[in-house]
Amino acid sequence: MQVKFDLSDWQGRKTLLLPVLDDAAQAGLVPAAGTAELADFLLGRGVGVAQGAVAVDPGATGLDTPRAAEPASPVEESEAPRFVRGFHDILITIGIVIALVGVGGLASVYAVIPVALVLAEILVRRQRLALPAVTLTLAVILAVIYGSVPIWSDVGPAYEYWIPAAVLASIALACLLIYWRYRVPLALASGLVSAFAAAVYSAAVGTQWVSGNASFFEAHPTALVGFLGLFAVLVFGTALWFDIRDRHRLTRRSDVAFWMHLAAAPAILYTVMAQIYLGNADGWFSTDTSVWQAIAIVATVVVLMLIGIILDRRAFVTSGLLSFGYAFKVLLTEGGLAQTLASADTLIFLTFLAIGVVVLSLGIGWQPLRNIVVRRLPDSIQDMVPPAKG
Repeated sequence: MQVKFDLSDWQGRKTLLLPVLDDAAQAGLVPAAGTAELADFLLGRGVGVAQGAVAVDPGATGLDTPRAAEPASPVEESEAPRFVRGFHDILITIGIVIALVGVGGLASVYAVIPVALVLAEILVRRQRLALPAVTLTLAVILAVIYGSVPIWSDVGPAYEYWIPAAVLASIALACLLIYWRYRVPLALASGLVSAFAAAVYSAAVGTQWVSGNASFFEAHPTALVGFLGLFAVLVFGTALWFDIRDRHRLTRRSDVAFWMHLAAAPAILYTVMAQIYLGNADGWFSTDTSVWQAIAIVATVVVLMLIGIILDRRAFVTSGLLSFGYAFKVLLTEGGLAQTLASADTLIFLTFLAIGVVVLSLGIGWQPLRNIVVRRLPDSIQDMVPPAKG
């Protein structure tokens, strides 16, 4: 398996790691003849030694205890996109936001894009800063949205239905160019999601145009749910493809999958929600939500959480919290509990408590739950998802 990392300072990091391995060889912990090969192996897995690292006294206590001697957290984080590597990234990001807001206010939104690209050449391509890369990508996306809408709106009222597709296509093109130049995972994920959205939206508008009925989706709401479901399947399938190709979360494919799952999870949820509320005159989360609809919403959220546990992706947990909270409130109300409470505020706080308990339970017991669920899956599926820990 070939693992891709930032190779710009491979020898420098190897120089820091080799003395540590030599000390381990002198202590008889590793063979003395293979320290160079072991260093390459460890660097290929992302292991390194901080510059200026010194030996620590494991017996030190109190404020004299070096951070390197502190016990590691027993909870292994397998979903850790590289956002922040230090407060330097945060300071630079604050400067980026303030500067780009100033550029947009003094000049125009169109001036934000070239300034963001100049900053990207320095901060992303040369210095490889993670959080500024994310911030600059989002800045370009927002600039493209605000800048392209007036342009596409001028094409005339005959094409007004195609404006969202044109804006989405513009976002996709900008993001894919950013990824081509700077290799930012968020840019690739955003570009793919925008391209899928543009294609599905265009297919929906084309279907309405062929039907000759401007109210086609009002008359056929199931078709609209189908297009939304198609978008969800495309995004989720692509995210899953990236995940399967990097089940150990070692490369940038995992970061791309992380961002795409953030879009896939709510897309799947709201596709099911649209089907559940199909035919409701008052729309979603209305007062006429039935008990069976609430049960269906809770069941959907539970299934999404199960998918998140299997894939080791917490986006599937967070995406359904609002819907779960409302459905839980409906179940309490229809179950007669609301009449026994002192006030409506009590019901709201009880709902918050229920959501908090669910989130904390999943957060604290994430790995044990993965052990229980994943180990009961067929071997073919276990070989595709991140391995269970413990």
